[in-house]
Order: sequence, then structure tokens, then C-alpha cells
Amino acid sequence: MRDKTHDESLVKWAEFVRDNEREKWKKQVDVLINSTYQKSQEFYKRLEESEKGREILKRLKKERMRAKI
Repeated sequence: MRDKTHDESLVKWAEFVRDNEREKWKKQVDVLINSTYQKSQEFYKRLEESEKGREILKRLKKERMRAKI
């Protein structure tokens, strides 16, 4: 279970989104999403550097293909 401060942060964010125009809070969300994509790309590149990492990526790709069917 998350702690009380996490719950309070979620409530404050929900209130901020509710009380403000989309343009005001969208920039913050965009930064979060972009950094998440960037970190995932960096992680995949590091995985590609080792044999074990390449095997893991190959397995992940197979799982994704199976999930699309």
C-alpha cells in the first residue's frame, strides 16, 4: 500500500487538473510521457549490448506478436 503522502499528491494533482485548463497541465504530462519513452529506449539499447539482453528482447517480441493475434 502506498503511503499517505502519495495519496495526498494524487488528490492534489486531480484537483489541479479539474480546476485548470488543459493547456496548463498538459505540458507537465507531456514531459512525463516523453521522459518515460526516452528511458525505455535507453533501456532497450542497453539490453541489446549483451547476448542475454538480446535473448530477452527476442522473447518480448514473440510475446507481443502472440498478444496481437
